[in-house]
Formats: sequence, structure tokens, C-alpha cells
Amino acid sequence: MKVLLIEDSPTLQLEISNYVENAGHSITVANDGETAVQIMELSGADLIICDIEMPGLDGYETVTIIREFLGDQWAPIIFITKRDKVEDCLAGYEVGADDYLVKPINEKILHAKMRVMERFIQMQQQLNQALNTPDEYKNFDDLTGAYRSDHFLDLAMLHWSILSRQNLPVSLVMLNIDYFEQYEEFYGEESRDICLKKVAKAICTSVHRPGDFVGRITEKEFIIMLPDTGKMGSEKVAARICQTVESLSLEHKRSRVLGVVSVSIGVASINNLKQATLDQTIATASSALEIISQDSGNDFKIIKLDSMKSIGV
Repeated sequence: MKVLLIEDSPTLQLEISNYVENAGHSITVANDGETAVQIMELSGADLIICDIEMPGLDGYETVTIIREFLGDQWAPIIFITKRDKVEDCLAGYEVGADDYLVKPINEKILHAKMRVMERFIQMQQQLNQALNTPDEYKNFDDLTGAYRSDHFLDLAMLHWSILSRQNLPVSLVMLNIDYFEQYEEFYGEESRDICLKKVAKAICTSVHRPGDFVGRITEKEFIIMLPDTGKMGSEKVAARICQTVESLSLEHKRSRVLGVVSVSIGVASINNLKQATLDQTIATASSALEIISQDSGNDFKIIKLDSMKSIGV
């Protein structure tokens, strides 16, 4: 791994550099936060070890800037500090740290934490490879272009592990096309396929971030994973999908709702992934979908697992 150490103490710079190199990794040292940000912009790093108390930008400010610079990319960050109070640890996690080391630094503990971070880096690389190396015959639904259900679940599991380690929220969206059997019976198979393609495209164009992804799980049902997205963000996505599908104005004379093709959406949103499994979250999204009636038309229900309270529009 390429390790970036942000530390103003020459003694600790030498000590930690030796520890990192003893573990078989390369290291670059920044004396302050400003230099660290420049290094990240120029050459990046696989792992960042950052002191909290520094002149100029402190560790909290430095990590905040680096996280903003990285955007959807992820690099693990370990804070080192003399502070060992709970509120200090929480403050570090709030700005984007993944782990904590209290001074004096123990070499074996540092190596153990680095091995954990290395495993998550490898998982992230596998996820990126899976997302960026599509195999249309294996991973994608031929008709709609959405991920097939098995591949969607593989990607979702990788995301879940990474998000859980980073203490980030996630939302799962289940979507059903209203009165789809009646649509097929009335308009025929060719029109059915055209409808599916247009609805799938509407869903994908409503999901803006590169890290979000869409799967098709049955003929008329889709599933969406929204990493690092809480209840408010998922509400915006669900509303946008409803608006986009309605704007298609696809005639549906057998619908009891709007006279055009519409969707029903169930969402499960969770902040603490340690409180539920991926399967439980998907099941909760399915329950939310069952609650919302297709007679509403372009409507959604959100269930927040952390509080088990729901909202609808």
C-alpha cells in the first residue's frame, strides 16, 4: 500500500515510518495538513494515517478537506492522538476517520489495523472492477440493461461490507410497475417490452450518482441500492423516479389510477448497518412496497430501520 503519514513530530515521523516499512508498505510523510492535501491531489494514497493535533489545519480539518476531495472514492483513514475520550473518537468518526490509535503507538496494533484496512481496500477494488467491467451476457438483463438479480446481490454485499466498516448509511429501493399484468394483456408483448425499457431508463436517469446501481428482480420489479444515502436522500430519489415515470405519459387504459403507466416504491433506509443485515433491509423495503397501494400511482413509502418509523407522501 501507499501510505500517507500526516504528522508534525519528527520523532513520530521516524517511528511510524519504520513501522509501516517493516510491514512491507511504502510511506510518504507530510508535516502539516496543507502539504497532505497537496500530496493527495498530486499522487493520492491507499491509506492515510493522520495526527489530530497539528499547527495550521488540525487533523479534523485536514480529513474533512481530503474526504471532500475524494468524493465518491474511498481511502481508509486512521487518526492518531493522545486523546482517548469517547467524544474525541466520535468527533473523528464524524469527519470521516475509519479507525483510531492512541499514542504511544504500538507497532503490532498498527500492523493489525493496517491489515484490516488492506482487506477493505481489496474489497473496494473488487467492487470497482465489478462495476467497471460489465459482462452483458452474465451480469445485465438483456431487455432493460439493469443488473440481473444475482449480480446485483453480489455487488450489494460488497457495498454493505464497506459501508458497514465506514459507518455510512444506505437505502434500498424496491419498485413495482402498477397493473403490469393488465398492461401486457391489453397491449401485447411488444408494447410490454417497450414499456419495460422506458421505465428502466427512467429509473436509471433518476439515480444520478456513479455509486448507485439498479437491478431487475422480476418481470415488473426493480431494486436500487443507494450507498451513503439516508432517509432524506432516498426520499428525493423516490420522488424523482415517480416524477420521471409519470412524465413518460405511457398510456395505460387498464390502470385504475392515472391512465398512464405508474410505479409504486418501497424504501428501507438505515444509518447503522450493524443493526440489520442486507437481507433484512431488502425485506423491509419489500414490506414498505406492500404497504403502499398501487392504486395510489407514483407513490412511495419509506421505512427507517434505526427507528422503525415510516413516512409517506
